[in-house]
Amino acid sequence: MAYIQISKANYKHNIDLLCKRVGGKDKLMVVLKDNAYGHGLKVMAELAASFGIKKSAVKNIDEAIQINNLFEETLILADHPPLSKQDDNISFAVHSIEGLKKFPPKSSIHLGTDTGMHRNGIQYEELENAFEIIVKNDLVLKGVFTHHKSADDLNCEVFWQAQNYNKFVQKAKELVEKHNLKMPNFHSCNSAAVLRKQSKFKDDFARCGIATYGYTHVDKSFLTQNDQENFGLKPVMSLWAEKLGSRNLKIGDRVGYGGIYEIKSPQIVSTYDIGYGDGFFRYDGLGDLSIDDGKILGRLSMDSFSLSGDKPKVCLFRDATEIAKYFNTITYEVMTKLSPYIRKEIV
Repeated sequence: MAYIQISKANYKHNIDLLCKRVGGKDKLMVVLKDNAYGHGLKVMAELAASFGIKKSAVKNIDEAIQINNLFEETLILADHPPLSKQDDNISFAVHSIEGLKKFPPKSSIHLGTDTGMHRNGIQYEELENAFEIIVKNDLVLKGVFTHHKSADDLNCEVFWQAQNYNKFVQKAKELVEKHNLKMPNFHSCNSAAVLRKQSKFKDDFARCGIATYGYTHVDKSFLTQNDQENFGLKPVMSLWAEKLGSRNLKIGDRVGYGGIYEIKSPQIVSTYDIGYGDGFFRYDGLGDLSIDDGKILGRLSMDSFSLSGDKPKVCLFRDATEIAKYFNTITYEVMTKLSPYIRKEIV
């Protein structure tokens, strides 16, 4: 049976590396959205909690309910306002004035601010109105945040956004005092912003996703002499398939749908139990894609693929970077596409 292998040691290594950069475990929120980037929501949540992490972020209410008992706070990043108040340690990212008005009283929220990405968040001119709604509707303001759009890239926009966010922070603090509210947490840094930061980390915490799983798309120009390749991050996931069967094929035999691959010399060909139905890419068989020292022969099917050789199991990737390059995408997509039904094995 196909499975995803999770390296506990590599995950802890990445968590420790990020905690050192931000100033401790209390200042790191692990992002576990979209089934923990394909790694398995409950598996990774339990590991993070065992390492002493107190904060998590997920995509929606369904994910939050599965893991909120493990953390002091779970922040929902991309769901609509609920019909009823959720548990006190479940909070919601609010991205607009319209959305803010729809939350039930006593709901815990983090107010998103638009500092230049222009995807989500309220405008600076809307901040006073937002606080009036928070007070009027008896909402619990736990955070004020933003999201960087270009922290991976070799440009200065991350600093421009940081300046914009500082304006929001100062105004928000004035409004907190004006309305006699408890001071919320302020957070702005994603994985890339944390890895780039050279000065002392000043936010209340950072929200890190992709780096916790061992990857970054930060321009390599930002690497310093003290940084190893990829800032010392180690991939957490490897993807494995097990053999369904083998056959001896002769010259001229054709493999798979359409028979587009023709055997050039007698060889053993084996079939393995992963296909595009499991979230791997639908390889068309026309290129040259090698897996674990074997070549994929013909098209990748919904539930299986054929490979030269007869190993009992093969590793499709230990590092998603090369697969991402082959299919002209990013590591995020390689991992989040994987079916949540694939078995997880912690080593």
